[in-house]
Amino acid sequence: MIELYAAPTSNGLRAKIMLDETGLNYNLNIVDLAEGANQSDEYLDINPMGLIPTIIDPAGPDGQEVKLSQSMAILMYLANKSGRFMPEHLVNDTMFWRNSMSIATDMTGVLMAILTIGRMDSPHQPTINEFGARYHRYLRYWDGILADQQYAGANEVSIADFAFYPVIFRSKSMIPEFTNDCPNIDRWYEEIGARPGVQKGLDFGHS
Repeated sequence: MIELYAAPTSNGLRAKIMLDETGLNYNLNIVDLAEGANQSDEYLDINPMGLIPTIIDPAGPDGQEVKLSQSMAILMYLANKSGRFMPEHLVNDTMFWRNSMSIATDMTGVLMAILTIGRMDSPHQPTINEFGARYHRYLRYWDGILADQQYAGANEVSIADFAFYPVIFRSKSMIPEFTNDCPNIDRWYEEIGARPGVQKGLDFGHS
C-alpha cells in the first residue's frame, strides 16, 4: 500500500490524480498546510524539505522501500510502476519533457506567485497583473499546442495531462480572469476533467 502525503494544491492534486488513474492501492494522508502540518517534526522526518506531495512505497523496485517527493518525479515513478501513461514513443522525446517540466516549474511557479500575493493583507495589484500576463502567455502557448494534438503529450493521455490539469483546475477557479481566450485548452480541460480517475483525484475526502 502506497502512502500519499498531500494537500489539494496543484502539486498535491497531480500525485493523487495519478494514483487514482493508475488504480494503484494507496492511503491518503492529508497534510494541513494552513495549520503548518508540513513543518511538524513528524512530517519533516518524512520529507525534510517540508513540501508536498510525498509518497512512501514499501514495495518499490527489488522490494525496497521508496520515499519520493517532487510531483513530476512521483508521476514518472508511478507511470513506471503501473506501466501506464508514459507511452514508449515519448520516453526520449525532448519536447515532451521540455513542455512537461515547464508545466511543473514555469506555470506552477507563476500560479503560486499570483495566489500568494493575492492572499496578502495588501496585495500589490500591478505585480499580480504582471504575473497574470505572463501566465496567460503560457496558456496561449499551450492553446497552440492543443490546437494540433488532442492531449498535452501527444494524441494519447500521458503524465503530461495529469501534470497540467491541476494547474488549469486551480487557475480557472481562483484566477479565471487570466484564463480566457484559450478554446483548445477548454476543449482538453473538459475531456480530461470528465475522466473518473481525475474526478476522484480531485476529491480529498476519498482515497
